[in-house]
Amino acid sequence: MKKEKGNRVSREELAALIKRVEARAPLQKADYQIITTIIKKTFTLQQLYQEGKEPSDEELEELLTVPRPEKADE
Repeated sequence: MKKEKGNRVSREELAALIKRVEARAPLQKADYQIITTIIKKTFTLQQLYQEGKEPSDEELEELLTVPRPEKADE
């Protein structure tokens, strides 16, 4: 079952987050959640690669998308 695109962080939102980080601008709680999710997914992909495992299309889609944080408090 595919998730709705509205539940994912968009490419534009990620680009804006990168600009905020590069500018050392204050980050919101949601920004930290997004960064943490990306790091965890990166480690998971790295582990799969090191183990020689190939994720299914569904698993790969899940690993390459970032869900929108549940609560976007500042």
